[in-house]
Amino acid sequence: MAVIAVGLITEAEQAEGIVFSGEADAVALARGMLYDPRWPWHAAAKLGASVHAPNQYLRSQPHTLKQHFE
Repeated sequence: MAVIAVGLITEAEQAEGIVFSGEADAVALARGMLYDPRWPWHAAAKLGASVHAPNQYLRSQPHTLKQHFE
């Protein structure tokens, strides 16, 4: 049975740690996504990952994260 962690997950490292340690199979965000709809993009940048984004978003990537979008 898949387990999803939810509640008070605010930082990218926290979410990654929960999944990496096996405490849960996935994390769910509610308030964090309401506050920052681009939370997954910001978390990916913080963790050094890239994201697939639609072409119309390509101009919006920060100059400091040129490899952020695939």
